[in-house]
This record gives sequence, structure tokens and C-alpha cells, in this order.
Amino acid sequence: MSVEIRRMRSDDYAEVAGIWMRSGLPYQPRGRDSEERVREQLGKDSSIYLVAEDRGKVVGVVLVTHDLRKGWLNRLAVPPEEQGKGIAKELVSRAEQELSARGINIFAVQVHEHNHRSRKLFAELGYQEHHDIVYCSKRHGSEE
Repeated sequence: MSVEIRRMRSDDYAEVAGIWMRSGLPYQPRGRDSEERVREQLGKDSSIYLVAEDRGKVVGVVLVTHDLRKGWLNRLAVPPEEQGKGIAKELVSRAEQELSARGINIFAVQVHEHNHRSRKLFAELGYQEHHDIVYCSKRHGSEE
């Protein structure tokens, strides 16, 4: 499968919300995941919202934010029927590239302890768990 990774557009919201629900992410449509909140964030310099698209259909999403020092990969999701095809890895790779281009070389995610699939994915990509808070980070260009 060859997917295109591109910036999320406001008209992608319905597909993105559908992916969050189908993939089992805790979806909060009245809070942080509301359409209004997501649309507001799309225009911010600190937000890099990415989708994977295959033949005009959104098949993955990651919401990336940063504080000019550390980048956070949030809400990474691929629908069940598309999982196992490398889409999540492509999204993470592109997120890291976008952050590195801004001089940000610390990449972090927060993963629920019970989410073994995501923990395995990030471990395979070089992220290290911090067991006291199940916090995962990757420092690009360092051995730590």
C-alpha cells in the first residue's frame, strides 16, 4: 500500500473522528476531540496534524504538537481494517521529520498502560518507556 501523508484539513474531521472511534481510542467529542477544538488547532503554529490518505480516503491520523523543545505525538490511530500495513509507522516517521525540520529532536507520546499494541509499535520505533508514568520518549540523534 502506498499512502500519501499530508496535513489534515478541516473537512477531514468526520473521517478522523470515525477512525478514532473504530480504532478504540477514547473519543471525547465534547472536549479535546470536538470538531471546533480540532479546527481551532489546525491553524496554530504549534500544531502539525497529519493524515494518511489512500485513494481519497483517510486511513490514519496523528495530531502532533510542540513547544519548540519537545514534540508530542497524540491521537495516533489507524482503523482496524487498515492496521498492520505500516500506516502508523509512516505517520510517526513523517511527524518526526516535521518536528526535526523545526529543530525539535525530542519526540514523546503518552500511551495507556493496557494499550500493548501501541506500546509495541513505539518500542519498535526506538521510543523508551518511563515506567513510573508510562511515558515514552525518543531523543533524535542521541543514544539515551
